[in-house]
Amino acid sequence: MPNLFIRHRSSPFMFEPEEESAVLGIVCGFLGISEDEMIKIGEVIKKSVFDPGVESEEEAVGRLRDALKDMSKEEALLAGVFISGLLRCNLARQYMQAMAEAEGSEGSE
Repeated sequence: MPNLFIRHRSSPFMFEPEEESAVLGIVCGFLGISEDEMIKIGEVIKKSVFDPGVESEEEAVGRLRDALKDMSKEEALLAGVFISGLLRCNLARQYMQAMAEAEGSEGSE
C-alpha cells in the first residue's frame, strides 16, 4: 500500500487510483461500513448517474437524490467520497483528452 502522507512527485490530482481505494477503505473503517456494503453503495451511485437509460443531467440528479434518500447518513457520506473519486477520474480523463486534442490541432496549423 502506498504511503498516503509522503508525496514523491507533484500531480494535478489529489489521489492516484490506488490511493483513492485506500482512502475509501479508511473512510469505511471510520464509518463501520463493510467492503461489501461499500461495493453496493458504489454500484447504486454508478447506476444512478451513468446508467445508459439516463437521458439528462436532471434525471441523473433525481436518481441520485432518490438513491441517497434510502441511505443512512454514513452511507451517504461514503457515496459522496465515491462520487468525488468518480469526478476526479472523469475530469482527469477529460483533461488528458482535451490536452491531446489541443496538441493535435497545434500540429495541424
